[in-house]
Amino acid sequence: MGVYSIYDDTGEAYLTSTKAVDGDFDLVVPIGVDFDPGIGAALMDDGLLLQRRSTYQGVPVDMSHLPTKVIWGGAKRKLTDIQRTRSTFLVRDNFRQVVERLEPGLHQFQPVELVWKDGSHAANFFWFNPCARVDGMDRDHTTFELSEKSGLWKRTNKGRFVASLAKVAGHHVWIDPRISAFSYPFVSEAFRSAMADAGVTGIGYHEIEVV
Repeated sequence: MGVYSIYDDTGEAYLTSTKAVDGDFDLVVPIGVDFDPGIGAALMDDGLLLQRRSTYQGVPVDMSHLPTKVIWGGAKRKLTDIQRTRSTFLVRDNFRQVVERLEPGLHQFQPVELVWKDGSHAANFFWFNPCARVDGMDRDHTTFELSEKSGLWKRTNKGRFVASLAKVAGHHVWIDPRISAFSYPFVSEAFRSAMADAGVTGIGYHEIEVV
C-alpha cells in the first residue's frame, strides 16, 4: 500500500492570476467550533490548535462564503481536472465522483464557475475541502523532531516523513494536523488507482515512505 501527497502538477497555481467575483475567504472557517477571539484558534481533542481560517485542516468549513465565480487568467485553453488557487483545490466532477465512491458523504464540494477575462465561460469545477484529520506519521521512523509544546513536527531540510500504514488504514483522503502549514492532502494507493482509472488529469503525486 502506498501513501502520497497530491498537488496540481500543471503549475497553474503559480503561473495563473485569478480573481474571485464574489464570496469572502475570511468567512470560510471551520463550522461548529468556538474559537478564542484573542488568538483566533481553538484547542481540539487531539491537543492541537485549530485555526480560524480557510486553509486545509481536515474539518468541515462554511463553504457558503466561497466564490461562485472566479475569473481565470491567461489565454483561453483546455484546463486539466484539478486546479488550485488560494491554497484550495478546484476539481471537476470526475474527481468528485471518485472521492464520493471511496468515502461517500465525508468530504465537501461546492460548485464554482470559472470564466475567462472576457467573461466567457471556461469550465465548471468544485471547491474541494478534505474533512478527515489523521495523525498519520510514524513516531519511530520519521526523522523530524516532534515538538512537545506545539505537538507539530519541526520540519527541516534534513528530515523525512514516514507514514504509518496502521494509522492511515481505511482512509483515502486526509490532512495530517501535525504537519504545520502543509495544506496538501494525503491520499491512499486506492485513491491514486481510482483517479487513473477515471482518467482524471492534472494530479501530481509525491510518494511518502511507509512502514
